[in-house]
Amino acid sequence: MDISRLSQGAKLVVAATIAFLVVSIFNWQEVDFQGIASAGVSMWHGWGVLAGLIAIAILAWEGLRLAGIKIQIGLSPTMATMALAILLGLFTVLKFLVDNEFRTFWAWLGLLLAIAVVAGAFLNMQSAGESISELKTSVVAAAGSAATAAKEAVESATDKQADTPADTPADPPADPPADAAGEPPAARHDQGDDEPGRSV
Repeated sequence: MDISRLSQGAKLVVAATIAFLVVSIFNWQEVDFQGIASAGVSMWHGWGVLAGLIAIAILAWEGLRLAGIKIQIGLSPTMATMALAILLGLFTVLKFLVDNEFRTFWAWLGLLLAIAVVAGAFLNMQSAGESISELKTSVVAAAGSAATAAKEAVESATDKQADTPADTPADPPADPPADAAGEPPAARHDQGDDEPGRSV
């Protein structure tokens, strides 16, 4: 990968994102129990988890660009970087404001680095001759295309289900064969034979 192929803005995005991830593992909030012990949490809690995942996505996206792999998502590469950077900045600010107690130096540094990522993405987009208004238009168009594709997929699945013939009900079991003709009545015994002989 030739990093020199990246614009100055893209280089700032990559460097600031890497630094952001490094800072994220330190305690952004910490409590000191009178010098005896201390406890704290890193950025990877609450909104910070989303910020961290987006930072990883930014590095992966820039890595794909350096590798020359093109992915069609309805946005130009620089616009996609800008969109991810905006999300990173948003979730970092939310993390910073929601967890506003016992902040440490690392929380402030993480916030500044997130802002640096957004600034680098903006410079990167400007170097490509693109603007925020174009980003908004492209995002709306991409969202509309995705919604249309999802709707068509649902309709196609519904049509296929409607075209599939219903299962033919199984034939009812055949009636049992009629009983054979009744057996002939048992021959009657001759009463005369059965009766004992009478005396005269």
